[in-house]
Formats: sequence, structure tokens, C-alpha cells
Amino acid sequence: MKKVLFCLVLSLRFLGLSSQEAGQGVTFVKPDSTAVENGILDAVALIDAREVAAARNLLDSLARVSPDNDAVCYYLGMCRFNQGDVEGAMKSIEKAAALDSANVWYRETLASLYLNTGKTPEALSLYRRLQKERPAKYPDIFINSLAADSYRLSRDYPAFFKALTALVQDENADDEMKYSALMSSLGNFDSRTFNAILPSLDSLMVRYCEAEPSSLHAHNLRLETAIGRDDSEAVIRECRTLIALQPDDPGQQVTCLAIIGDTYHSLGNEKLAFKTYEEALKIDPSNCPVLNNYAYYLSQRRCRLRKAEKMSRITVEKEPDNATYLDTYGWILYLRGRAAEAKPYFKHAMIYGGKESAVILEHYSLVLKKLGEEDLSAYYHNLAESKKK
Repeated sequence: MKKVLFCLVLSLRFLGLSSQEAGQGVTFVKPDSTAVENGILDAVALIDAREVAAARNLLDSLARVSPDNDAVCYYLGMCRFNQGDVEGAMKSIEKAAALDSANVWYRETLASLYLNTGKTPEALSLYRRLQKERPAKYPDIFINSLAADSYRLSRDYPAFFKALTALVQDENADDEMKYSALMSSLGNFDSRTFNAILPSLDSLMVRYCEAEPSSLHAHNLRLETAIGRDDSEAVIRECRTLIALQPDDPGQQVTCLAIIGDTYHSLGNEKLAFKTYEEALKIDPSNCPVLNNYAYYLSQRRCRLRKAEKMSRITVEKEPDNATYLDTYGWILYLRGRAAEAKPYFKHAMIYGGKESAVILEHYSLVLKKLGEEDLSAYYHNLAESKKK
């Protein structure tokens, strides 16, 4: 503290003031440039020592006698920022940048301050000017990402997607840079907005895949948008591409095959669906999602129920509290004439979320009816009907 006070008093004396006069609002005599420079250096030393309040007092004194000194304005802005006066900090640094327009440091600090306080359009404008001077430091991907954020804030979605398309097509950026920038720009859309922009989002991912044909990031994102748009052809194509790109990752191969099988089934092509499930199970014979879906779709056709039961049994052994798997297994037992065996599985399913599914409730109702429990059957039937509304 003694060192701080010594620096402060000494600097005020360089300015032709006593510490007492500095606090009494007396008329200042304009100091010479050397005195001002020494005062600035002392203020910077105080800032480095985290004595921000003392530095602020000194800089306030300097500003009164040398209001158009760019360095005084800049460091006063830094003090104000450290003291929580963000608006005051921006005004001071804006003045510093105006006084010395050639000082890139001032403009970089101001652009960063704009960016971190939500003034994205102002930051974008300044960064674009900085890019002309320092293209290596401010590459296109940075500017396009920033532009996308600005357009999103103003809900200008055509411009938003134009900026992101330029981003994914940037030949000077690698795939990880593109993916990181995209994820930063695309997060947290509400469902209504997301549905409205989904076609544009899908087109963006097509451009991304074209620019980065071997990118797992690109093809996974395109797969997501294709699923969202119910574009079955694109879903199958992207899954096949992801399988080809990951020959040594059996887990991802099975996941993609499961999606392909489900897609074929939704298209009514059960033959290809079941063939794809068999392909997946050759890689991972105990994959629960594949086993469950395959078994349930067989039960819907009322065929190969012995095989369906065997597959479904594996899923409930591995995940005994999964209501969906419990329903499939219980339903297959019911179809095979074993309603009494099926009942405990449905009772267990009720505890773990089964009451939220109209299908599970209806299946349980039929099991109970088969067992002659009419009142309880009617209760679960009514619950199932209420879930359909």
C-alpha cells in the first residue's frame, strides 16, 4: 500500500498537483508530455499490481488535464471495465480508438468488448475492418461465424444460412473448425423456429457434406436433418456412408444398420428391414434396440414368434426396467397363449413408465381380459384411450 500511495503522489506531482489539490477540484495547469507519459506508466503499473482503484484515481486526474490523450482514455476504460462499469469502459475505449485510429490494439480490445457484451453487429463491423489489416489473425471462418450470430439475433435467417454456407465451404478451415463454429451457431432454437428453418438447415448440411465428403460430423448432421424431414432415401444413404467411413467401429455400424432397418420398416418394406436387422445382429447379437424392434415387428405380423420371444428375452434380461422391452416381451408371451406369464412383465412396466404409453396400456388390458380380470382390464383400456386423445 505504501508503494501504491508513493506512485500516486509522485505522479500527481509530475502533473504539478499535490495529493490534496487533486481531491479539491482546483484548476489544473496543463502538464508537459513527459509528465503525462510518466503518469500513464505509473497507472499501468498500478493496474498490473491489481490496484485498480488507485490507477483509476490517477487516470481520472490525467483525463482532466489531458482529456484527448488516447492512452489515458484506453487505460481509464480498462479500469472502468474492471470496476464493472461496462458502458463507461466502452465509451472510454471508443474515444481512444477515435483519437488514434491506427492503433489496432485499441480496436481489437473494443471489438472483443462488443462481442462479450452482446453487441454482435458492432463487433462484426469492427472485426471486418480488422480483417482487412490482419487477414491471418481474423480468418473468414471467424468472420462468417460472427456474421451468422449477428444475423441470428436479428432473425435474418436467409443471411444467417448464407454466412454458414460460406463457413462450411471455406477451403482454409479444417473440419473441426467448421464443426465447432456450426455447433456454436446452431444451438438452442425453439421447436417452432427449428421446424421452420429445417429445410434450410438440411440444405446447409448437404453443402457441408459436399465440402467435407469424409467428415463424420457432416454426415451425422445431415442424417439428423434427413430424419427430421422424414427423407427416408437420404436417411438410408447417409447411414450407408457413415458405415463406409467407420469400418473399424462396430458400435456405430450397428447403430446405422438399426436406423436403416427401422426406415425400411416405416416404408413398408419388411423384407429389407428384417434383412438389415439380421446384418446388424451378426455384428452385435445382443444389441437391445435391434433385438426389440425386430422382435416387435415380427409380433405385429404374428410370425416367427418363437424367434421373436428368444430375441426379446435377451432385452429384458439386460434391461429389466425398460418399459418398452417389457411390453414387447409380455406381448409376445400373450400372442403365444401365455397370458399368465405375460402379466408380471406388464405390472413391472407400469412401475417404470408404461402408464405413459397408450400401446402398453392397451396390451396390458388385453392380457388382463384374457385372464378374466374384466374390471382391471376396463380400467387400463380407458387409460389407453385417454392417452390417444
